Amino acid sequence: MKTAKIRATALSAVALLALTGCASGDASAGADSDALPEQSVWSTYNVGTGTYNDLAAIANTLTNEEGLQVRLMTSDTGIGRLAPLVNGTADYARAGDEYFYAFEGDYEYANEQWGPQDVSLVWAPLGYYGLLVRADSGIDSFEDLEGTQFPDLTASTSINNKMEGFLNYGGLTGEDVQKVPISYAEQLDALQAGRIDSLYQNVVGSNIEELASTTDVKWLTFDDPDPGRYETWDELMPMVNVGEVTDVPGVEEGESAQVLEYTIPITTMGDRDTEEVYLLVKSMVENYEHYEDTTPDTQQFSLDAVLKEPLVVPFHAGTVRFFKERGVWTEELEEKNNELIERGERMREAWPTVLESSSEQDLEENWTEWKAENLGNERTSDEN
Repeated sequence: MKTAKIRATALSAVALLALTGCASGDASAGADSDALPEQSVWSTYNVGTGTYNDLAAIANTLTNEEGLQVRLMTSDTGIGRLAPLVNGTADYARAGDEYFYAFEGDYEYANEQWGPQDVSLVWAPLGYYGLLVRADSGIDSFEDLEGTQFPDLTASTSINNKMEGFLNYGGLTGEDVQKVPISYAEQLDALQAGRIDSLYQNVVGSNIEELASTTDVKWLTFDDPDPGRYETWDELMPMVNVGEVTDVPGVEEGESAQVLEYTIPITTMGDRDTEEVYLLVKSMVENYEHYEDTTPDTQQFSLDAVLKEPLVVPFHAGTVRFFKERGVWTEELEEKNNELIERGERMREAWPTVLESSSEQDLEENWTEWKAENLGNERTSDEN
């Protein structure tokens, strides 16, 4: 496992963009143009989350500096964040691992309405996420989660997979806890009310700041390097590493915590205009100074800090063009990106045949088998 360190700064006030009346731009917007479109719609997590605050800061900057009016759509579920992107209501989405599951056609996306989608990465800042408990809960390690009231997040397969990985790290499974069905946004109130004993969140964000101001909390930490503790992670969360955080709510001054490090990227569909994506990325980089200190995580949006290796989903051609222009794209990255592009094409070509030959009950199993037989372990993920 790789490790990384961040030093979070105090959360500045982020302007809430209440830009109504913005329709989604056409996928061809920006074609044959040297300017961004006038408006854009981005879907993401709920107001108050660190993920939302990051995008609000960037969107506000793009409005002020480039004249791009951005409307932020929010949802508490993975499908709720990704569906607007796929159906064209949103132009971009900053979503959780659902971007990966939709690309692969896995889990809730293995059905007649979905199947593998042509999702691509636009910009991939790294962030830090973990399991938070009350300081007086008596839960000091992942082993101590046994018998506790454990959140089972509604329509959030990606987070629930990580939660299973947390339990596995502690030698437990989902059968060793009392699962409590709950939405992502309800967790903070539920922890304070005693309905759950732990919650999953970004380590920064105004909601965590507010919770920590009234309740003593702490992050459970991955301190043991024993590979056996992580043996299920490649399957449950192949895009995740362990990273070290300091100076965040729930971590005492001078101390640190080992939590998850991964990207919640800005994504779009593969057929979005290359020039538009290139100009968007270029504008985010060139205007970085205007938002870099707005939230604890916006520093992770710099060109130097963002993820450049395509681990499970390919980068969009517009982003690749920008990376090449800035000299940060290598032949090795090009090869990995092309492998993932080819993987996506093969999956989307094969999906109708698998769908037609499968019942609703055995579709997911048949799709998994087809990928194992025809794609094997071609997906590139050597970071774990």
